[in-house]
Amino acid sequence: MHICLNMLGDSGWIGGALYIQNLARAIASLPKEEKDQIKLSVGVYSSNLELAEPMRPYVDQIYARNVFDRRYLKICKGLAERFSFIPLQMLNPQKVDFVYPELAGARAPYRWGAWIPDFQHYHLPHLFSPEEIADRDIKHKKMAEVAPVVILSSQMAQNDFKHLYPDAASRSAVMTFASFLEPEWLQGDPKSIQAKYELPDQFFLVSNQFWKHKDHTVIIEALGLLKQQGIKPIVACTGSLQDRRNPEYSNQLLARIKELDLNDQFRTLGLIPRIDQIQLMRRSLAVIQPSLFEGWSTVVEDSRTLGKPMLISDFPVHIEQNPPYSHFFERGNAEQLADLISLAWSTFKPGPDLDRESIAKQENKERVAAYGRRFLEIVRSAI
Repeated sequence: MHICLNMLGDSGWIGGALYIQNLARAIASLPKEEKDQIKLSVGVYSSNLELAEPMRPYVDQIYARNVFDRRYLKICKGLAERFSFIPLQMLNPQKVDFVYPELAGARAPYRWGAWIPDFQHYHLPHLFSPEEIADRDIKHKKMAEVAPVVILSSQMAQNDFKHLYPDAASRSAVMTFASFLEPEWLQGDPKSIQAKYELPDQFFLVSNQFWKHKDHTVIIEALGLLKQQGIKPIVACTGSLQDRRNPEYSNQLLARIKELDLNDQFRTLGLIPRIDQIQLMRRSLAVIQPSLFEGWSTVVEDSRTLGKPMLISDFPVHIEQNPPYSHFFERGNAEQLADLISLAWSTFKPGPDLDRESIAKQENKERVAAYGRRFLEIVRSAI
């Protein structure tokens, strides 16, 4: 059985790339007898080839697709959908049995699975343009109409899908994902990476791109409240500062930081190497995850994998993920978050916590294997 994963993401959406990377690793982690009859490949745009490189040890083949390849595959899908007299095997040059995530027609050269991480545009329409909302609605409607299977990342997302597309409910499936614990994660030196970014021994970490729904604002306001009390915690933020939907958002945040005189406390590190991010996570007092909306949070899964405590918003998917060592606060409530930061600042210790990491490491093996099995279960059912 040949399964091809389509690479997602770019520098503006690292979460998409990590989603596919972790899925490939989860399949590769399974015992030999469970994956022996499977060929696993990855299709990636040539311009984003570096995103697929971490997957090379875990897959059989990487297809680096240039403009010609992409057009050719698009033509094959179009011919399959329009001309039923053409044998499908002629339109499947890579002899793929299942492609994921994909958006093809009712008659495709292969079986395929659609992926809808969430319905953020439905719940928070003010963060999207009318054109973006219409585009998402069109794609989701087509998925609901013709996809052999529609995969949702959380129970909340599946509930939304069933509400919006009740006729397609039986073709939906929930597949939550887990971060894969790379061996080098626990072999690195967190203190040296802390020094590299000129951070003190005590700091909190936020690893979200600066998109409006990630709600960095609540952290800034919480720090402002604490500063009035003479408490001055340090928060380090990794991730791109650009929000394609709200290009002025990062400037607004920076202006508010300046207004509250928090430049020394709110540190923006930008997009840093993945291994550096992980070492800062290990070294931090706790990870702060304030998002107003998530499909299934990679940050939460990373933190769980490292046994890190979290200060986390009470968004339903966060509660569904329910990571250990978590302290929840009401979404957007700066006062509640300030109280949690103050408590953690005075009582938590810098990491890493080797005992918690050891426990988390064992749990991660089980979660990753379950993730890989769940995907193969969905694929076999669809085929």
